[in-house]
Amino acid sequence: MMAASDVTRPSRQVLYVDDDAASRYLLGRVLENEGFVVTLAAGVREGLELLRRHRFSLVISDYRMPDGTGTWMLKQAASAGLLEGTEVLLFTGSTHVEGAAGLKVVSKEHGTDHIVAQVLKLLGPLHPSHQEDPPSRNTRPLVHQAGAMARIELVLYTAGRSPASMRALRQMKNLLAQYESAQVDFKVFDLAEGRPASAEEDHILLTPTLVQRSPPPRTWVVGDLEDTTLVADLLDHSGVERKQ
Repeated sequence: MMAASDVTRPSRQVLYVDDDAASRYLLGRVLENEGFVVTLAAGVREGLELLRRHRFSLVISDYRMPDGTGTWMLKQAASAGLLEGTEVLLFTGSTHVEGAAGLKVVSKEHGTDHIVAQVLKLLGPLHPSHQEDPPSRNTRPLVHQAGAMARIELVLYTAGRSPASMRALRQMKNLLAQYESAQVDFKVFDLAEGRPASAEEDHILLTPTLVQRSPPPRTWVVGDLEDTTLVADLLDHSGVERKQ
């Protein structure tokens, strides 16, 4: 990571400031999967200290935190010359944000795809070839519900026809084709069409997210499921039989 005295600002360095540990972890992992180098801070004081010591190409900050607001932190950093050439996003679940004039505000309710899209718009993708073609309109969500024989219950939360959500759907379809379908209870909920009660029970902050609801313990897999190794491990551990 580069020191504050360095002249060239790194193009992939992101600082994410949020007091919610789950949000820090989940969004951090998603951005890392997009090729960014992510530094996490748990509050305003830690965020300011990191800004004094390092340069970042982008700062993403929550709004309301126990030791202050993200807008106050960003104003302090700007007045100290710590944000020159740095992009800024305020990522918040608050409905009322004070002091956000001139700042790009992104609602947490819009999910992972939206914030990642904003980041890529500001900083660009890692490689132009990394972009996928738009998903086919003929693609349909995979929804398989098994009965009493099901050994595992999986729920995938998506956000419309976003590239990440459609990739996750394709990955699950390809993976589940290798297993006995009667033993898997798999559902898809598109949060663009409404937020079901299960999304609150599963503490869904970002999309796409796959949740193993049973057998316990409840397990979350966040992202487009490009690597399905973990999901395969969940299926195997639950005793789901592979097709012969």
